[in-house]
Formats: sequence, C-alpha cells, structure tokens
Amino acid sequence: MNKKYKLWLFFGAAVIFLYLSVEKYEDFSLQKSISSCTIAKSKLKNIDPKEARLICEKEIKN
Repeated sequence: MNKKYKLWLFFGAAVIFLYLSVEKYEDFSLQKSISSCTIAKSKLKNIDPKEARLICEKEIKN
C-alpha cells in the first residue's frame, strides 16, 4: 500500500470512530449537565428537586 492510501484509510477510520463516540456519549453528557444543574438550582434557590429538574431540562435543551 502506498502512503496516500494508508492516510485516507486512517482518516476514514478516524471519522467513523468519532461519529460513533459522539453518538454514544452525547446522551451521557446531556444527563450529567441536567443533574449538575438540578443540584445547583435546588441548593441555591431552595426549590423542589423535581421542579429544578424540569427547569434545567427546559434550559439545557434550548
């Protein structure tokens, strides 16, 4: 195999792996953000955690 073929093969594999990792960890990151926002809002504003979660979900998804 020549160098150009190996380089294109490497970039193709890298793009595929990056796409799969974004799909896998996107929901995890969203849930962590909502959880941390819920904890902060419920402690700072002294509101019910369920209400804080609804507020955070609405804010983060927009």
